[in-house]
Amino acid sequence: MKITYFGHSHFLFEGNDYSIMLDPFSNIGLKENKANCDYVFCSHSHYDHSNFSLAIGANKVGNQSFFKVVKSFHDEKGGALRGENNILIFELDGKRIAFLGDLGEGCNDRLIAELNGVDLMLIPVGGNYTIDGDTAYEYFVKSNAKAVIPMHYYKKGSTVDIDTAKTFLKNFDSYKELPNPFDYNGESGVLYFGE
Repeated sequence: MKITYFGHSHFLFEGNDYSIMLDPFSNIGLKENKANCDYVFCSHSHYDHSNFSLAIGANKVGNQSFFKVVKSFHDEKGGALRGENNILIFELDGKRIAFLGDLGEGCNDRLIAELNGVDLMLIPVGGNYTIDGDTAYEYFVKSNAKAVIPMHYYKKGSTVDIDTAKTFLKNFDSYKELPNPFDYNGESGVLYFGE
């Protein structure tokens, strides 16, 4: 499958089975990229994650058997600060992928049970509005995910006050820097689209 990263938490996954856009943003200083896709998923309604107009021809993720939405919180206070966040676990081309959106709650047994053994985890690492790099590392290790892509970190030009991916990456001896787009074929370890 082909994975394109547009920055922040905005991805496009194009597989043999279907294509899906994740958390398209608006008004954060980065280029807003439109694309054709079958489905679009937004983890929550904040402007930097819910620009549905970028998903051309897409249907919002529904009750199909290959999508599972897991409720979580955007903060450490049960949603009192920033509300709820939806995690999407989806199957595409025989792989189980977890997109954690703007996860803000600390690592816990309930979410680890949902994420256990996924092939690929997309996790926020920038802190401030989400979990930080160290908490993201804890999620990755405890979930036994095969591979992880950090997201929701500072990229040049962004107006969002978040950290770079370095706090997350320092926990690892090595990582693979990816071309963009990237043809994912079940690689393991840390996969990084760069700053």
